[in-house]
Amino acid sequence: MSTAALTHDSHDHQGASPATAKFGMIMFLISEAMLFAGLLGGYFVLRWAENGFPWQPNHAWPPGKDTAHLPVFLTSINTVFLLLSSATFHMAEVAVKKGKSGLSWLAVTIFLGSLFVGIQCYEWWHLHHEGLWFNTGGVYGSSFFVITGFHGLHVVIGVLLIVWCFLRQAFTRCFTPERHIALENVALYWHFVDVVWICVLTLLYYV
Repeated sequence: MSTAALTHDSHDHQGASPATAKFGMIMFLISEAMLFAGLLGGYFVLRWAENGFPWQPNHAWPPGKDTAHLPVFLTSINTVFLLLSSATFHMAEVAVKKGKSGLSWLAVTIFLGSLFVGIQCYEWWHLHHEGLWFNTGGVYGSSFFVITGFHGLHVVIGVLLIVWCFLRQAFTRCFTPERHIALENVALYWHFVDVVWICVLTLLYYV
């Protein structure tokens, strides 16, 4: 292929259209939803096999008297931080659509997301100190840490994506009212992570 053709392609082909990019993100999130549905479904199958469901007599979950208690109150406060981060990301989108940079809202979102990860790391350390870890607590311990670990990994990836958006906007002002599909897709991912966490919190901590 000639140099002229390469130059022509590099200028004319700028990637997928916004509609295609958003469709791709939605398909990806559907596959991620199936992953978490499988993890949570497996958790409840194992729970039923070990101890029965809560409405059955002699139910004990987590199994064993020495199992560490989950810090439900701390995790609930941490959830507030994650939900607030969704609101601040939305405000960043609104700012961009109005022709502003949205950098301050993105910075707050990065802070809240990082705070959530930090508190979850502290929770894991606390549970390990209390004797609950991947290789202890039987099915309960391994299931809990696999599910919360997968979600925590998704949050870390989300924070890194938001940092990427922040740096691009700070140095190139690439997000404008007319062109901000990358920011919208990252926002879809971040809101998805928040919704998944509500499901995890309800099923693992409250039920």
